[in-house]
Amino acid sequence: MKKNTIYKFIITPTLVLLLTGCTFNNKSNNNDDEYEHNWEEETPINIDDEVVLTDSEEYKKFWNTSTKLSFSIELSQQAADFINTYQCDHNDSTYFDYYVPCTFTLTMDDQVYTYEEVGIREKGNMSRRGMLVNNNFSIDKLVHYKLSFKETFDDEEYTSIEQLNPFKKTWEDSSLRKERKNRTLFDMEKIDIKWNRNDDQTKVKQSYALRMFRDNGVLAGHSSLAETSLKITGKSPISTTYEVLECIDSVFIKRHFNAEHADGDLYKCTYTDRGSANFNSSYTVGNQIGVEKNAEGYHPVYDLKTNKKKNTTHTSLLNLFNLVNSTTNADSWKQDAEQLIDMNSFMKYEAIAYLCGNFDDMRNNANNYYLYITSGNTKAYFIPYDFDRCFGMGCEGRKDYMTNFSPESTKMQCNGDWQSINLYWRTVCTSTKSHTEYKQVEDYRALYQKNIEDLINNKTISFTSFNSYVNSFHNSFSLNSEGSGNDNISFKEYMDKKIKSITDNSKYKIDVE
Repeated sequence: MKKNTIYKFIITPTLVLLLTGCTFNNKSNNNDDEYEHNWEEETPINIDDEVVLTDSEEYKKFWNTSTKLSFSIELSQQAADFINTYQCDHNDSTYFDYYVPCTFTLTMDDQVYTYEEVGIREKGNMSRRGMLVNNNFSIDKLVHYKLSFKETFDDEEYTSIEQLNPFKKTWEDSSLRKERKNRTLFDMEKIDIKWNRNDDQTKVKQSYALRMFRDNGVLAGHSSLAETSLKITGKSPISTTYEVLECIDSVFIKRHFNAEHADGDLYKCTYTDRGSANFNSSYTVGNQIGVEKNAEGYHPVYDLKTNKKKNTTHTSLLNLFNLVNSTTNADSWKQDAEQLIDMNSFMKYEAIAYLCGNFDDMRNNANNYYLYITSGNTKAYFIPYDFDRCFGMGCEGRKDYMTNFSPESTKMQCNGDWQSINLYWRTVCTSTKSHTEYKQVEDYRALYQKNIEDLINNKTISFTSFNSYVNSFHNSFSLNSEGSGNDNISFKEYMDKKIKSITDNSKYKIDVE
């Protein structure tokens, strides 16, 4: 990926409202202690001092919550029909990877950027469905999309697959094709956009969760909002608010690691028909571990996203499996763990994740996380993903919206089974007779407890903090920090319930007013 990116854009000056000092219309009268945080400024979490890819000013502005983002996405009828017909069925992944062209226009405050022939495809798992009604977009059939700015539409499948033939592009100028392969959006090759499937009236609970991870030393992607117009050429558009998400990919890794450590193995870890991402010692390369092939229906649990050709043995991942399932004594296990996992980051990850209450995450469903194992020192980092079921949003009533269990619970809250990831028995779960072979490292459990206490007692995660974050977005989004939604509860009600579950464990020292 090139730093000096060639854009096709139009810049038009317009009269803009400066957001500094602007009064937002969704302020709350809550009387909690004042929480001061400048959400417009963010210090990137760089594991190494000299990262491969330095954040540009445009990139920073794009992810600044005070920036007003608007997207216009226009497809031909043929392109829309392809997505609607071939990418809507969760059970048939044959065409999931293929992009069709669209025209993408970004308005960022007073600047307009237009990109022709951006790749677009539907994304998601159980959320997939048809998006058209009477051959047009419908506000009642919204879906998630992935946008790719580097697609050339001349790969072999655009010739060999009949359904993709209409989108094949012939490049007569190789230099223009090279420019396209290097084209990015502010150094991002791809972005995801997701509709508000869980009817979160605040619209930013997931965004706030990701910000909490980033602000507290855990690698996590950015998130913002964009007023989005979807249009088929010649037809009336629809408009709604989409959440914009930074992709966890090789570009993301380059923002956080130097050259020595940025060429490692990135895995997307999910629950598939081959099992859950619980480091099961019986998992093998080529079955649960490998490179996903949607066209062949192959969906590994540990899906390698980088080094796809040169990493065929997955040695570093298998070493991590051996560590997680080792039954050595606590002191020996801790020494080994410090070599293979960034444990400080992981213990902060788990404290924040517990407070977020996502039943479909790593701890509660062995699902929805990325695992990055660095090059050089082969140290593992866990990266949260798909936290759209948090803070009382989309929890479907589980455990009173994921509030009715202790920080050291032994159960996976998605299905109520015993915790299946032995890493948790070593760190946060209270031991049981059936799991005595995995001796807990008290230092890690104590650090986890301290992290939870600090996050609450310092009001880092609180309604006051959340309300401040909601109000950092442009007022045109009409956000409601006290909102709930279908099968959701408000942020404040969620946190009140969550804190009670924590204080029921007397060893946790929580300041309750």
